[in-house]
Amino acid sequence: MRASKTEILNILKNFSDKHNYFTLGQIRKHFASLEFHYSDITVKKYLELLKSQKLIFSAGRGCYSTIPNELILDDEELYNLGKTIKDKFPFLEFSLWSTKTISFAFHHLQNKFFTFIYSDKDALIYLRDFFIEQNYSVYLNPSKSDFDKNLVLKNGSLILRNSITRSKNINSISSIEKILIDLYVEKDRLNLMDDSEYGRIFENIIKSYRINISSLLDYAERRKILSKTKLLITKYTNATFD
Repeated sequence: MRASKTEILNILKNFSDKHNYFTLGQIRKHFASLEFHYSDITVKKYLELLKSQKLIFSAGRGCYSTIPNELILDDEELYNLGKTIKDKFPFLEFSLWSTKTISFAFHHLQNKFFTFIYSDKDALIYLRDFFIEQNYSVYLNPSKSDFDKNLVLKNGSLILRNSITRSKNINSISSIEKILIDLYVEKDRLNLMDDSEYGRIFENIIKSYRINISSLLDYAERRKILSKTKLLITKYTNATFD
């Protein structure tokens, strides 16, 4: 069964109006349920029309969103810390983020904030020694067992971790997609919060700001939490995955 251009656009508009995020696969299934069968190339062409009208927006490879706003990570303290690292180690590749940057999304008021710095494994010891000299409270790859031995993080502590993979960073500040995945891992490793608190943070951010879903999933796969991340996305948005 075929439909006119206007009918196709109306179907896509009606579908997108009910979804804050959706995938090309969902659109394909929706058309099939209406007994319309179109190639991905054809569907993408009409989706591009909706994008040009700013009715939908790209949310990464094969993903779309009706949320217009992206999250701008504007943290002067992090920029200054990144500059300090670059001045001391000009050729070092690193990324960093702070729980303070996303404190607006926390359900409970926070009185301690921590900064995570990711770099090459062999460079971490030099970063640790440098920051100790600068009178920072710094921890090199702390684990859950360390906290079982009554280790307590101080407010403003720096936590040094091995880099997992390259991700989209702005002046070495981690993207929100990387932050959400790293935070999921660290919540258990450092006893930062329980699953329900993390869920509220994830929901607050992904519903208020447009997230690059494909980047989020790519990094989640590298951190070995892909299936868990897909479940979170489906739980808090309208997106589903094949």
